[in-house]
Amino acid sequence: MSNTIGVLSSACWIMPLSVSITIPCRADEPDLRGMLDSLVTACLSPQLPSGCIREILICINGFGADQACPPLLAVRDFCAQNAVALQEIVLSSSEAQSHEQTRLAAEPEAAGRLQCVVLLAAWRGKPKALNTLWQWACADLLLCCDADVRIDPHAIAHLYAHLKTEPQLRLVAACEVPILEAKASVWSRMGALPYRFNFGNAGGRLFLMRKDALSQPMPEDLLLEDAWLTVAVGKQYVHKVMPARMFFVLPRTWRDYFAERVRAEGGKIQLRRQHAHLLGNGPVAEYPWGEFLRRIRTREYGLALFALCIRGLAQVWAWRRLKRADFYTLYHPFASTKRWSAATQASIQSETRE
Repeated sequence: MSNTIGVLSSACWIMPLSVSITIPCRADEPDLRGMLDSLVTACLSPQLPSGCIREILICINGFGADQACPPLLAVRDFCAQNAVALQEIVLSSSEAQSHEQTRLAAEPEAAGRLQCVVLLAAWRGKPKALNTLWQWACADLLLCCDADVRIDPHAIAHLYAHLKTEPQLRLVAACEVPILEAKASVWSRMGALPYRFNFGNAGGRLFLMRKDALSQPMPEDLLLEDAWLTVAVGKQYVHKVMPARMFFVLPRTWRDYFAERVRAEGGKIQLRRQHAHLLGNGPVAEYPWGEFLRRIRTREYGLALFALCIRGLAQVWAWRRLKRADFYTLYHPFASTKRWSAATQASIQSETRE
């Protein structure tokens, strides 16, 4: 693969629509390598124009020089095995825009090769990491990908083709497919229910957008980045591409499931309080109740009712927490969504062969 990936960027300088891949990543992310391997396979899809991938940018936040950093080791190993030029840059607490001189100084020796730039930041927060990545990116299009997912081999090609053939669109999002193990917990099965339906909002785990799609940076205390993106870009300029699939692991425990629901409900409150001016085009998500009632299985009625009750409890919980704390205190990582077992990997292989 190393010889093949080395030519990914050979023609990107003349492509009319080049792509910067941007990945926000926590310093304790346990399996970034698995995501990078699936990403490379998707970048090599024959349906994707040769040479359109210009660079891979990874912002590892929460980094400490005296602490172990599994994702940084994973990136080094990945780049060494795939002949990718690697540059590591430690950011100061405020640094975000003073990157051109640093980047230009490194380009001559890496000319003609796909480049990976790792930005190491002591601060934490996905919204701030995304803003930093977008400021450093130099391509026409930004492919944004979470660090804990897996990508269908043709997902990026589908997103690219859709955005290129639909010039009025500014952001296209992948279809998010939850992976369930054979003995999945009730919390995972409950969390999987909504993903069978399209609520009209952009998924935030994998999307492709034009670099000029946003007129302002993302607020750094956001709880629901995907919901804010949907209305900030403009719902009429956003589309979900169903053939472009990406896979993720659902919360496996009550603690993670409920924390995710609290964050989601807190994010909805945040949008209504702080970003109501963006909601002029309608709600972020439109609930397809008719389709839901037609497609839900009889044995799932109890599970759906239970989920609605927990949603109500999460709304109350979030409202009470927000009376004495700021919004971003509701943002927590979910440890059980990071574990990719052999069974979940096998499920993806089965899905992609269909």
